[in-house]
Parts: sequence; structure tokens; C-alpha cells
Amino acid sequence: MPKIKQGKLKIKTDERLSLDYGHKLRGFFANQFDNILFHHHKEKDSFKYNYPLIQYKILKGLPVVIALGEAVPLIANNFFEIENLTLGDKEFSDPIMDFQVSNWELSVNEEELLLPYKYEFITPWMGLNQSNFDKYKAEIIGSSDEERVDFLSSILIGNILSFAKGIDWWVEGEIKVIPVLKEITVNFKDNKMIGFKGFFFSNVVLPDNIGLGQATSRGFGTIQGSKEY
Repeated sequence: MPKIKQGKLKIKTDERLSLDYGHKLRGFFANQFDNILFHHHKEKDSFKYNYPLIQYKILKGLPVVIALGEAVPLIANNFFEIENLTLGDKEFSDPIMDFQVSNWELSVNEEELLLPYKYEFITPWMGLNQSNFDKYKAEIIGSSDEERVDFLSSILIGNILSFAKGIDWWVEGEIKVIPVLKEITVNFKDNKMIGFKGFFFSNVVLPDNIGLGQATSRGFGTIQGSKEY
């Protein structure tokens, strides 16, 4: 059964921050450290497009950095160097940091008739890229509930496979999902975009606090799981 190591750096600040501070947290670490995994850039104006192994989030108002696999030692070995945290217009001196490491066993459960795992999106899921956005607007809005569920399910499965590829997990077995999602408006890079909130059921064991979909490095699409059956 494949395993993945996860590091979670929680930074305790004296005020609660909004979700859009996630990209400021990413910018802070990118400026502090040179390794490509910190900032997801290759060269100037060039991006590394595979699944980000370091993700910057604002969860319950606090900055959180999630590291996966080979990125865990980078966070573990470098966060001690941070004496001041600057996030846009806010600066925090000597922030209290809590770093924890966990190990996750990943699997696809094909034996259960019901989908036993429930994952809530604790930050908005941005599942639509340019190609499927056009299809969503043209064909899915106003269609039947079944067509909408099938459409969003196929995107979610693709997101899970992107995560699996990013951590070198060769998925054996059929991934199944049932989404229960509501469309919302998300402000992203000063633009109003379509996002979703809600949850989905699946037969896949996934680590808590990873992101699925678009803009995962900035904290979107963060999941929190529970076992229902």
C-alpha cells in the first residue's frame, strides 16, 4: 500500500487572515528560499505545472504550509530561519510555529458498495479550467442534476489522479466519487470566478489538507476527510 509523508507548518498570528493571504504566504516563502519546490517557478516567467508539493493556505484564519514527500525536509529544515513573517501589509515578529509530520497510507477501496470516505472542501474548490469552463457554461448549467454530477465527478477524479501523479502513486483500481457541491463566486487575482463549496464521497483514501483542482499552491480546494462507514 503506497504511503506519503506530510508536513504541516501552522503559524500562529495575533489576528485572523482572509483566504486571499494564501498567495502572500506563498510569495513570502518564494522570496526567502531558492528551491523550486517553494515557489513552483522554473525560470523568470516560467512555471512548473505539475502538482505542487508545497501548498500555502489560510485555514481558520491562520497561515498553514503543507509539504508532501520530498518537500517535507525542506520545510522542516528551513522554518527555524523565519524570524519575521511579512504578508503584504502585515508583519508578524517572532511568530509561534508548530510543525507536525504525519504518514498516510493511500488506497482505493473497491470492495465496499458504498463510498466510505467523505471529504469536505474547507476552502473553495476551483475545478474549472478554461476548457471545462466553456463546457460548464454551455452545456451543464441548466442541465439535469445527473449530468451535473457526472460532469463534476469526472473533474474531481482527474484532480485526484493529478495528485497521485505528483507524488508518484500509480493508482490501481477505479476511483469513484459522488460530489455534493454548490456553485459560489470566488475572487481570484481580482477577478470573479466560479468556484464550489460542499463535499464529496469517494472510495479513495486521501491525506487531509491537500488541495485539489486549480490554484492548490495558493490554498484553494483544501480537503478535510472523515470515514462515514
